[in-house]
Amino acid sequence: MIKSPVHDIDTQYIRRIQQQQIELALIKAERDTAVRDRNLARAHSEAMTKLVDAVLGSLRPYGFSRKRFVFAIRKAARAIPDREPDSLQHAVLFDGSNRVLGGQPSGSLRR
Repeated sequence: MIKSPVHDIDTQYIRRIQQQQIELALIKAERDTAVRDRNLARAHSEAMTKLVDAVLGSLRPYGFSRKRFVFAIRKAARAIPDREPDSLQHAVLFDGSNRVLGGQPSGSLRR
């Protein structure tokens, strides 16, 4: 079979395009991973902010009000959606409130 120079050039371009498509797919996968990690970090940060706000709101002149703290955590948990990545906040609030109230944390989110 005789190959023409045009066929060789076309083959080179096709291979180059295929390689670029592979590289593009890898870059998109890295971007998606970075976006997911950013969203998880944002959800974790928001949950910690809610936890600290609950602790600060529970402080009284003569001590810590467990009742106010539990009420604030429950109120914050009701406002959190049950879908990713925001659902991570439920676990953070649960572990954090267990630490504050003196219980044993589940240890699933320790970093």
